[in-house]
Amino acid sequence: MAKLVFLCLALAPLFIHPGSAAPLLARPRDVPTPTPAIPPTSLTLSAQQQDYSAFDLGTNLLTPSSTITPLSTLPPQCSDATTASECPNAQYAAAEVTYDDCGSSWTICRCDTANMTLDAAAARLGQVPVGLRRYVATVVVAPAPAKHAYTLVTGDIHIFGEPEVDAWVHEAGHAYDWASGTPLSGSQGWTDALAADTCVPDVYSQTSAGEDFAQMTVMMVYSLLHGGALPPGWSGDCMARQMAYMAAQPTFNKDDLFGNTCAIADSQYSRHAVPPPVVPTRIQPDFPAQLQPEAPLKSSLGLPGLAAAETSEEDGTKHDNSASALYVGHAKIVMIAGLVAGWLW
Repeated sequence: MAKLVFLCLALAPLFIHPGSAAPLLARPRDVPTPTPAIPPTSLTLSAQQQDYSAFDLGTNLLTPSSTITPLSTLPPQCSDATTASECPNAQYAAAEVTYDDCGSSWTICRCDTANMTLDAAAARLGQVPVGLRRYVATVVVAPAPAKHAYTLVTGDIHIFGEPEVDAWVHEAGHAYDWASGTPLSGSQGWTDALAADTCVPDVYSQTSAGEDFAQMTVMMVYSLLHGGALPPGWSGDCMARQMAYMAAQPTFNKDDLFGNTCAIADSQYSRHAVPPPVVPTRIQPDFPAQLQPEAPLKSSLGLPGLAAAETSEEDGTKHDNSASALYVGHAKIVMIAGLVAGWLW
């Protein structure tokens, strides 16, 4: 009898399908309080995605009309030693760019060997929603083999290569973060949001509380363009407190962010607040939410070859893979024969 019980227990796993288990996407855990100091303290929250390459704000944001006026002299922000070193063996030319949604202009200093033309730089800066653009000070456009950018606490943005509009919005997020002189990303509210959440949008967001704030700025702009939805592949559940903190900021009031004037009531710290002579009548369109992908469930059975025994189509239909099924069938027969032989022996 003992041998019979042993045989039944040994064979049972071969005939009982273990089912599928969805992975645990996020586990609540204690998160150390980030320090908004220099050098930045990296975050320990998990990243939802590798980067933001899955979407492009530039395809959705309108471009205001603009007027470019060359300047005869460089402003101090474009003639300091650091800025000069970013334009080796060349020189800068400065221009004032006035958009139809603001009565004050933005200064762009472009190195004459920069990858991006002055017109292209003016257009991409213009696509930054005016509610964010008003915090941007001087823009420096310099050459580089790889696109990147950085923003000073003064609101000056240095652009290298030809970054997409998403990067410009990210840098404007930094300018907004530091507009008051004390970063919002170092506030107790932002610290509490990070401590309560379990994820950040992407790998770069893990760099620091400040970089996460700037990446969340991009995410907020996308969300407001798509009726509150996030890009495919992102979930708001694990970063709900960060989203709520951003949504509570007056800058992310949709009517002001995508409005047609930089003269906004909450403009205490903005660098551009003069209303345009004539307020444009264009309307930033809304876009439908994109469908979120469904993550396929994976088999948890550990037999070799069984992982390929089923494939799932997009509609959820499962199909047997005959080669893998045959392999598993043979494996079962061999194991049964071995167990029976051992029992009889």
